[in-house]
Amino acid sequence: MEELNHHLQQLPNFLQAELAAHVGRLSGLEYIGITERYIHTAFHLINSKRAPLQQAHIDNVRFMWGDVRSTKLDMENKALLRSLPGGGQTDFYSMTVDADFHLQSIRFLNEFKAGLESLHSRLKEQQRQHAVLVAQEAARRAAEDAARARMQAEEAARRMAEEHAAQQRAREAALQLAQRQIEEAAREVAHRKAEEALRLASESVRTAEAMLGPEATKHIGVALNALKNAIEFAVLECSNALSAQGVSNAEHFEAVGKMKVFD
Repeated sequence: MEELNHHLQQLPNFLQAELAAHVGRLSGLEYIGITERYIHTAFHLINSKRAPLQQAHIDNVRFMWGDVRSTKLDMENKALLRSLPGGGQTDFYSMTVDADFHLQSIRFLNEFKAGLESLHSRLKEQQRQHAVLVAQEAARRAAEDAARARMQAEEAARRMAEEHAAQQRAREAALQLAQRQIEEAAREVAHRKAEEALRLASESVRTAEAMLGPEATKHIGVALNALKNAIEFAVLECSNALSAQGVSNAEHFEAVGKMKVFD
C-alpha cells in the first residue's frame, strides 16, 4: 500500500477527497483489487470533469497560459478561492479560468491513474509469478508424494515376495526332511524284516545242520548270504523307486510293509 499512498499524496487535497468519496468500500479487498478500484474511480472523475468543458474555453486556456503546470499547492489555493462567495461568473474569461482549473485537475488525475496502472501491471505480474511458484511447488510435492507412494508399494511388494519365497523354502525344506525321514523309516522297517527273515533262516540252518550234517550246512550258508545281499538291494531299490514316483507317506509305508522276504 505504500506506493498507492505515495501516488495519492501527489494529488491536491480536494482530489483526494473526491476519490475517497467515489471509490467505495475497500475493506476485504487485496492490494491489486484496491488499485483497480482507484483506477476506475479516477477514470470516472476525469470523464465527469471533461464533459462540461467547451472547446472554445479549452483553446483559450492554451492561448493564455500555454503548457503552464499548476503545482499541488497552486491547485489547493485555487480550490479555496473557488469556495469563497461571489464566484460563479459566466463571462468568457471566468469560464476560461474555470476550464483551466478542471484541465489541471484532469492532468493530476491522469498522472495518478498512469502511476496506478503501472503499479497494477507489476502487481499482476507478481501475482502471476506467485501462482506459478505455487503451482510448481504443488507439482513438486505431488511428484514427491507419488514417488514416495511408489517406493512404498515396491517395498511392500518386495517384502511380500521375500516372505513368500521364505515360506516356499520352508515348505520345501519341511517336505525334504519329511521325505528323508520317510525313506529312513522305510529302510529301517525293511531292514528289520530282512533281519527277522535271516534269523528265521539261521534257525532253519541250525536245524538242518543237526539233521543233514556240516556239508549241507555250508551250502545253505552260502545261499543265505546271497539271499541277504539280494534282500538289502531289493529294499533299497524299492525305497528309491517309491521316492521317485512321489507316492504319499502312507503309500510308502504300506508298500514297504507288504514286502515279503520269503514266499
